Amino acid sequence: MEIKTRTEGAVRILEMTGDLMGGAELDRFRQCIDEAIEEEKVNVVVDLGKVNWMNSSGLGMLISGLTSLRSSGGDLRLANLTERIRRPLQITKLDSVFQQFTSVADAVKSY
Repeated sequence: MEIKTRTEGAVRILEMTGDLMGGAELDRFRQCIDEAIEEEKVNVVVDLGKVNWMNSSGLGMLISGLTSLRSSGGDLRLANLTERIRRPLQITKLDSVFQQFTSVADAVKSY
C-alpha cells in the first residue's frame, strides 16, 4: 500500500493506493496520523478510491486513526469508497461510525 499526503486548508488528505491489510502499512498510516496531529491538522480525509481490498486489520487501522484524531479534537472521514470497501464497513456496522463521501472535495467541504 502507498499513502500520498496533501493538505487543503486545514484538512489533511491521505490518498491510499493498493491493499489495506495492516502490517507494514499500519506503521505508515500511524505515522501519517501522528504527523497530522503534531501539525494540528486533525481533520483528516482518507481517499479510498484506489484501494483494491481491505481486511479486518485495515478496518482496525482506520478505527485507530479515527480514535486518535477525535481524542485530539478532530475527525476522520472517508471518501471515494468502492463497493468492495463499502461492504466490510456495512457488515461490521462501521458505516454508522465513519462519515462517508462520494468525493474528496465533498469530504473536505464537510469540515
